[in-house]
Amino acid sequence: MTNKKEIGKNTEAYKKLKQYVLQNNYLSIKQVYTFLEGAGYSYSKETIKKYIQQLKKEEVLFSAGRGYYSTIAKEFPLNINYTANLVELIKTNYPLLQFSLWSTKMLAGLFHHTQNQFFTFIYAESDTLIILRDFLLDNGKDVILNPSKNEKNLILKNKSIILRPSITRSKSQNSVASIEKIVIDLLLESERLNLIDFTEYIRLFENLLSSYRINISYLLDYAERRKVDDKLKELLANTLMPH
Repeated sequence: MTNKKEIGKNTEAYKKLKQYVLQNNYLSIKQVYTFLEGAGYSYSKETIKKYIQQLKKEEVLFSAGRGYYSTIAKEFPLNINYTANLVELIKTNYPLLQFSLWSTKMLAGLFHHTQNQFFTFIYAESDTLIILRDFLLDNGKDVILNPSKNEKNLILKNKSIILRPSITRSKSQNSVASIEKIVIDLLLESERLNLIDFTEYIRLFENLLSSYRINISYLLDYAERRKVDDKLKELLANTLMPH
């Protein structure tokens, strides 16, 4: 076993760890421990954390949530311009309303096939949804309250707004949902409303995680609360786990 005092970026263990890390878009702290142990190195958790700090200092690794790291520096550029007018309209008239929203148009660059129709989802407290629906209808919006694919005469039009009950502890900034929330919501909404097939979703998911850095720990946490954590873990295993 390697001497525990042998610490530094010029050590054989560090060089091997760096090479391993660079082969992957994402990995967890547990996978770092497993790799070093499998390579015959016995280091304390404190020492391994120092290695990780060094990799972050060299900008080889970047934080991807609690216990997760990524070699991808670029975060997903969430374009809030698509929904800015809608956010302003709601906030101006209902300044105390807590809501979050996102649009499929924000993900346009990730789709494999060109999308001709885009939809916006707004999440708010259940007892405010009817008021919000009526307000948006009065302002000329095409609004649907909590629909399902089994609903008779359900027609989603370009720029349709779908209202849903809010989910507790979901991340948003300036009332726009985080990319982690969006990608899980899209998985559920695609099944509920036949927005895109699962193959197209997988391609979008792969495009996102191979090109951008997101918060994996929050993604997993939110997926668990939405009860799709098993499906998400399978997706993660197939797309970004270390080789």
